Amino acid sequence: MSVETGSLEKIKQLFQRILPLVDDVADALGVLLLCSALAAAWIFVYFFYLQKYSLAVSLVAGGVSFFPILILLRIWFALENLKDIPKIAGEIMEDVSDEAAQSWHGIKSGKKGAMNVLGQARKLFEIRSMLKSADDIFEQYFSIGPLINPFYLLLGVLSLIALFFVFVTGALLGIMSII
Repeated sequence: MSVETGSLEKIKQLFQRILPLVDDVADALGVLLLCSALAAAWIFVYFFYLQKYSLAVSLVAGGVSFFPILILLRIWFALENLKDIPKIAGEIMEDVSDEAAQSWHGIKSGKKGAMNVLGQARKLFEIRSMLKSADDIFEQYFSIGPLINPFYLLLGVLSLIALFFVFVTGALLGIMSII
């Protein structure tokens, strides 16, 4: 049990060292997404109000410029959820140690027979602990999935490139509206 606790502690310490970087990247990406949303809204406003295009054409132009924002927004949410992993690891570690202590005290007090020790330990560490933490782990896996999936990371890089073109387009449309 001390090996598992030590490993969880090392993982928790590793995440504590990485968290400032993750927080800075998430904050920078949040600001980028906000500015991108404003640029996409400007593109819609330019087409619909200033150029008097139809609502459908304006929505398509705004939607196309908003699509990379949606992809990067999912990555931003994954970065925000990555900050919660040390807390979840601590909760899992506390659950496992509390249940192990309860089982040990039950065996020590004689309420549980020696033959039941193996069955109790097996139940404790294989089934019950997994079921309690499975929901949190499953939820965390899907919430940080975009950071693990190479295809999604490639989409994120392509979205960053597309946002550059959204900014350039928004700036050019702004210049054209002034002229």
